[in-house]
Amino acid sequence: MVGLQKEFEKVLRRKDMQASYLDGRNLDRYCLPKVSAIIPTYNRSPNIPDDDSNPLGWCLESLLSQRGSSLDEIIVVDDSSSDYTREVVEGFSNSSEIDIRYFRNNRNIGSSKSRNKAVWESNNDLVLFLDDDCIFSPYFVFGAVYTLNSLPTDVAVVHMPVYHRKVSPDLSNSDSFGLLDLESGLITENYDHFPLEYFHDLDSNFLDTRLGVLNPIEIKNLGGIFVSKKGPFLEVGGFPDFLTWRNAYREETILALSLTGKGHKLYFTPDPKFHSVHLKYGARGSEDELRNADGRLRRLISYSNVERENTGNRVDTDEWFFDRIISTYVTLGRHSKNAASRYLRDTEEEFVIENKLSVAGIGGRVQCPDRRREIFDRAIKEGDKLLGELE
Repeated sequence: MVGLQKEFEKVLRRKDMQASYLDGRNLDRYCLPKVSAIIPTYNRSPNIPDDDSNPLGWCLESLLSQRGSSLDEIIVVDDSSSDYTREVVEGFSNSSEIDIRYFRNNRNIGSSKSRNKAVWESNNDLVLFLDDDCIFSPYFVFGAVYTLNSLPTDVAVVHMPVYHRKVSPDLSNSDSFGLLDLESGLITENYDHFPLEYFHDLDSNFLDTRLGVLNPIEIKNLGGIFVSKKGPFLEVGGFPDFLTWRNAYREETILALSLTGKGHKLYFTPDPKFHSVHLKYGARGSEDELRNADGRLRRLISYSNVERENTGNRVDTDEWFFDRIISTYVTLGRHSKNAASRYLRDTEEEFVIENKLSVAGIGGRVQCPDRRREIFDRAIKEGDKLLGELE
């Protein structure tokens, strides 16, 4: 697979795989619908606005540098931060031609409710959900809206590529993207990967050959970075408001189930021209994540690669596993008791007994067997209680 990955790097260097391929093209001729960008944020502006060390500032800067996009407004929902969030947003708002709207929650209510609040405040029929510690390639917004606008009307969402502290994807089969199987309990994302089938036959997998825009792939699950039609989103009630865990794990999965349950379709574009880089601010990971990053991006990744608490949806390793277990158990349990039971059996073996599971993106593990057992048992107990309340 290593040799194959090296060959794939050559494919990524093709001209039509580079964002610069769209430079100089008259993209306004496509008359794309306007879109509202939505950013919930919590303590992602620890420094004064003039200091280039604020993840929210990096996010806003890359949004305001988009080319050929139909970005109409940016809505920032401050989830009761205790840092310089307001000042950072105001600094960008005062110099931006795009309307940047700021709302502050009186108390910390979590990303789900903050996103829902922003959708109600938005002025457009398309909404683009973003993380406050992501930066975006120059045609990210154009790619999101163009792809969604090119698909049939029953498609409600296009998920975007999200590369975790890297600038190029890995390879995997397309049938591994965005899985959500309520019978087996299998849930995947893999939105930092590129379809192996496209790599072998790239030229027959373009949505638009002239623009070099790749075909999207139908999925069942969602992650954190996607464009959505507002109508279907509101039809299903938006993101869930019953979450009791801090890091909001599975909030997008629950939304995906709601949308597909109403007959709406979800797609993922693997096009690397339209990727975002998730900096995973506040989580310590391995240094090999820095591969292929240029000077400034390497600095931003290094700055983010320090363990921090009380920021974003960041939680420590123990709580991350608790949140993952309870959220997946509750999500599956609301739809399939068999899948929920199968998930618990597999997780008990992999997490409690064998210690095979690690925190996504950073590799952390809970080394103490008794601690793993306590986390697992507590997640089941609280999950059962919540499932009973939701019936």
